[in-house]
Amino acid sequence: MAQRKTLFQLTWPTYIEFSFLMFMMVADTLMLSQYSDASVAAVGNANRILFLLTVLINIIAIGVGVVVSQYIGAKREKDSFKALQSGIMGAFFLALIIAGFLQLFGPALLRLVNTPDAIFDDALMYLRVVGIGLLFVALSQTTGSGFRSLGYPKRVMLAGATANLLNIGLNAILIFGLLGAPALGVLGAAIATLSARIFNAFILLGSLIYEKILDVTISLKRLYKYLREVLIIGFPSALEQFIYQVSEFGILIMVNTLGTLAVTTQIYVFNLSLPVLVFAIALAQGNQVIVGWHIGATEDEDAFKRTTKTMLIGVITVFVITLVVYFNAASILRIFTDNPEIIETGQRVLLVFIFLEMGRLSNIVVIQALRATGDVNYPVKAAVLSMGLIKLPLAYLLVFVFDLGLLGVFIGIAADEIVRGALVYIRWTRKPWLKQKRVIS
Repeated sequence: MAQRKTLFQLTWPTYIEFSFLMFMMVADTLMLSQYSDASVAAVGNANRILFLLTVLINIIAIGVGVVVSQYIGAKREKDSFKALQSGIMGAFFLALIIAGFLQLFGPALLRLVNTPDAIFDDALMYLRVVGIGLLFVALSQTTGSGFRSLGYPKRVMLAGATANLLNIGLNAILIFGLLGAPALGVLGAAIATLSARIFNAFILLGSLIYEKILDVTISLKRLYKYLREVLIIGFPSALEQFIYQVSEFGILIMVNTLGTLAVTTQIYVFNLSLPVLVFAIALAQGNQVIVGWHIGATEDEDAFKRTTKTMLIGVITVFVITLVVYFNAASILRIFTDNPEIIETGQRVLLVFIFLEMGRLSNIVVIQALRATGDVNYPVKAAVLSMGLIKLPLAYLLVFVFDLGLLGVFIGIAADEIVRGALVYIRWTRKPWLKQKRVIS
């Protein structure tokens, strides 16, 4: 069943898939902005917490992607199926624990990030409803990761695109009360998101059952073997992402201190950066699968050349896209709002995004390539160093000492992305990962 494909063949379906996902987020924001700016801020605060917890669920999904791709490179397809099935089982039980934690401690988490009182109730409601969907996110992310590593990203794309279209349709109906439904506002957006995630998970699992990938008997001994391989990659990788999300909590606290207007501006600007972020993620995931195949087949030099070329293509593309967005910032921001203060602040921040996104692309591409080789600990060290000594201190200094407001926040973020991008690229070129033992045994 598995097929080794080119970077383009792997990247474009993933780009479409994540474009639909990000478009769904933009549609949520756009629809809620017509309802009220406060509802945008409420959902934005809740999503910060949900993103953080999703990173924990990704412990399994990340590991599955690398382990399955290495098995495919080593021409051991049955082992790749068993690793995927083990990962799905592990991810579901992990998500069950996390979703329960969220229901119990949601209010405390929102207080932790200084959620303004004016939006607290809506943020909590959204957090609890969408939090149930973490169970289905775990299933779909792990399954999707396996399909990509098997060389079939189109299946993930089609399931995700259909689910996101469902979400947009339900948003329109439930937020504004179309077709006789009640106008539920933030609650309507939450129900729509949960429904779409359930649908996506069942489509992907159904596809696995149809292909008889889940029709594999696994003993506890084998389950332990494959989950161990998955966690060797997944735990440090998720820890690096967890550190990032914790730093984003610190950023959110700073932004919330600046007021609801700053929170809303940040969310609008983030939505404008989504096409670039989607491109970086898709490119990095396609490259990671190919690197995993090369490592599994002991084609180390091919893995090195592929990643170096991928990063160069990516940085040039990101520079061009962000430049175009910056010069059209005012017109694009008016799609979301006519507030002149938001538009003015957003324009200044988007200049910083040119540098931020080039650094971020380097991070994403190279870190995922290192991950595919089994070199998973260095990115964690780089994250702790850069975020702890640069991102948060610099942002705090620029916001509260030099009074740069939201602009200071994003300068701190950009400095971190650039430094980490440089650190991981140096690591890649020095090739210590050549000495890494393959994850699979």
